[in-house]
Amino acid sequence: MKHSHNHSHNHSEGVSNVTMAFLLNFGFSILELFGGIITGSTAILSDAVHDFGDSLALALSFIFEKVGKKESNEKYTYGYKRLSLIGAFINITVLSVGTIFVFNQALQALRNPTAVKAEGMLFLAVIGIVINGASVFRMKGSKKILDKTVMMHLMEDLLGWVAVLVVSVVIYFTNWYILDPILSLGICFVIGRNIYFNLKTALMIIMQRVPDEDLYEEIKEHLIEMDEIENIEKINMWTMDGEMHVVTASIKALENTNKVDVLNKIKKMLNNEGIKESTIEVL
Repeated sequence: MKHSHNHSHNHSEGVSNVTMAFLLNFGFSILELFGGIITGSTAILSDAVHDFGDSLALALSFIFEKVGKKESNEKYTYGYKRLSLIGAFINITVLSVGTIFVFNQALQALRNPTAVKAEGMLFLAVIGIVINGASVFRMKGSKKILDKTVMMHLMEDLLGWVAVLVVSVVIYFTNWYILDPILSLGICFVIGRNIYFNLKTALMIIMQRVPDEDLYEEIKEHLIEMDEIENIEKINMWTMDGEMHVVTASIKALENTNKVDVLNKIKKMLNNEGIKESTIEVL
């Protein structure tokens, strides 16, 4: 069973990517706020709140990316990798508050639909597609939990602006103004769904669930195939932040086997699989 794992990343590029994505989304969220007020669109106002939440997540990602590179010390022996997890929880909280606000606004507009300026919605939708598309491209490839939550939000923003584009065209030709609050409720549903899945992922990391079951089984298989090993007493795997995985294991070697050689062989195998942090006991 072949399973490739590549955990190398260009952190400097990552920081610059997050910075650019933040600047694009924060600037556009301000434009959306005024645009939503001018056009009278609750859908655009809801996206403004959503984009502000994404901007906050991007800012946290930028800060924690820099702090996370600090070396481990006697107090934080694993370093600062889990700062990204804290950032994910902050972002989830902000998005939850924003979603409740948007949901209430959309319900009020649904009960009493008002005219919206479709041309302005169309203009903002085109800009939104370009801005969020550029942000998605720059954030692509990261495996960190915070960056994953940001990427998911940006992807939905992109799809959301496509929906705004379609709705604005329909409203322009039909004056079906009720479509605007309906779209707002749809955005709330999408945000709520992501909050659930992101919270679930973050909690799995806290509970130290196996982060990659295929990799876990592959490591066990490699150990079983080693002639020097009699039995695998115990093997644990968890992740610090969704990217940096940790393995601990208790291995019983055959009698008259050089335990140092066995340990070095196991360490080399783990290193080849992308596991840089491990504690191995050879009995």
